Amino acid sequence: MKKIFIFFVILLLTGCNVQYDLTITNKEEVREKFYVFIDNNTIDNSNMSKDEYLDYYSNLYLQNSGYENYKVDTKKGKDISSFIVTRNYENLNDYITSVSFKNMFYNATIERIGNYTSFETSKNQFLESIKNNEIVSEDMKKNTYTINIKFYNQVVNHNADEVDEKNNIYTWIVNKDTTKNTLYFKIGPKVRYDVMILDYIQNNLLLLSIIGIIILFILITSLYIFIKIKKNNEID
Repeated sequence: MKKIFIFFVILLLTGCNVQYDLTITNKEEVREKFYVFIDNNTIDNSNMSKDEYLDYYSNLYLQNSGYENYKVDTKKGKDISSFIVTRNYENLNDYITSVSFKNMFYNATIERIGNYTSFETSKNQFLESIKNNEIVSEDMKKNTYTINIKFYNQVVNHNADEVDEKNNIYTWIVNKDTTKNTLYFKIGPKVRYDVMILDYIQNNLLLLSIIGIIILFILITSLYIFIKIKKNNEID
């Protein structure tokens, strides 16, 4: 357990929640982002300032072997502060061998038959630890993992707790009351281009805004030159 929960034990024992977001593209590339939310009362009780607390645990996280390729950002809020951890993977196989995946689940199997890919995790370490009484903190037993996975492909089967059909996001909620012990989904060959395009716009909003401003400037300038030339020709 000590090796598995390097970061989560440090934070979750103090009373935090984790939101875990994944995007799996139509090429099975994986974009990972998870948030650890901390009540500011917890930080106040640590005898550290918010800046010191967030900086301390960010560096503690990155110092552990296997986390060198992760990026950690922090955000201070009025009532809640947070850690935001991100990393990208070339494919599902790379993702399930990552340290962060093993923090959440022990293992997983990927089965590809024709144009369909199924993914199923092994036993959930968080739940297994509670059942085996390896985690004795009552605060930690109250915590919740919210796992959101956005797919670019159509999902044909799953055991998610919630589904956002419009954005093709499937949500699993993991806490002490969870009855299911695995996460499962199967994706088919049909691509949700509406989701893919919207996701691209959201992830590149600044770049697209700059391009839009440049195009608008060119159009206005061209129109101005055209009108000026037309007026000069009329005078002649």
